[in-house]
Amino acid sequence: MFLKLRPSTAPAVSYRCRYLRHKTKEQSVTNRQEKLPGFDQQALTGSRVILIGAGGLGGEIGEALVRKGIGELIILDNDIVEPTNLNRQRFYKSDLYKNKAIRLTRNLAKEGFLGTRIQGYGLSFEEALERGIDLCGTVAIVGVDNNPARVATSRFYRTKKIPVIFTAVSREADHGYVFIQMPSGACFGCRFPDSVNDDTYPCPGTPAVKCILKTVSGIVAYAVDSLLMKRLRVWNYKSIFLDGTIPGFDCMIEKREGCKLCQDEEHE
Repeated sequence: MFLKLRPSTAPAVSYRCRYLRHKTKEQSVTNRQEKLPGFDQQALTGSRVILIGAGGLGGEIGEALVRKGIGELIILDNDIVEPTNLNRQRFYKSDLYKNKAIRLTRNLAKEGFLGTRIQGYGLSFEEALERGIDLCGTVAIVGVDNNPARVATSRFYRTKKIPVIFTAVSREADHGYVFIQMPSGACFGCRFPDSVNDDTYPCPGTPAVKCILKTVSGIVAYAVDSLLMKRLRVWNYKSIFLDGTIPGFDCMIEKREGCKLCQDEEHE
């Protein structure tokens, strides 16, 4: 189903995935995942996820969420699809030179079978805030590649008491991380203090490949589960290296005394 939203609101589209029904529970789309210890399909179905970034990470994360049956998915990105994106992002030739969020929303609507509603806005997080778009939900996921947006989302979701998952991959495309910022405790600035006042943006043309994106996105999808249901997670920061030269590790990042980002929040 396709619905154009009001032009005065934002460049946006809305789709709903089909809902595939079966006569018996054994034949249902969710049968295998519901057999997992602690898995709660109703928790997924009742959730609203904000996905910031519709590129390599966003596409893989979005595909996982709609197939698992997330209730509502909001996608933000003001970038356009270029030919160099096609080796690793969920776009096709017909998507070239069009907005990523809009096209990813359309493409993901074909991936789900559990009635997920997907809304795509051709805007950055900051632009969406300025236009008054509702960016609250159950969980937010930040897969953009610039620190100003990460800092802005860290501030916003802490004030809203909403957990946010930050994820990124290295310039060498062999390393990635997932960090979960809870409403209290360590924030993005606690883990990445040098990023708080970093106003630079990445240079175009950096190396990129599908392998690391699929690996890290799977961890993000599991992190969403752990926030919504009783699936075990003993970390809030996970790092992985594909080549094994540096061991991957899990840890609990603690709130850092003197964190500029946390201090700013406390005085607001």
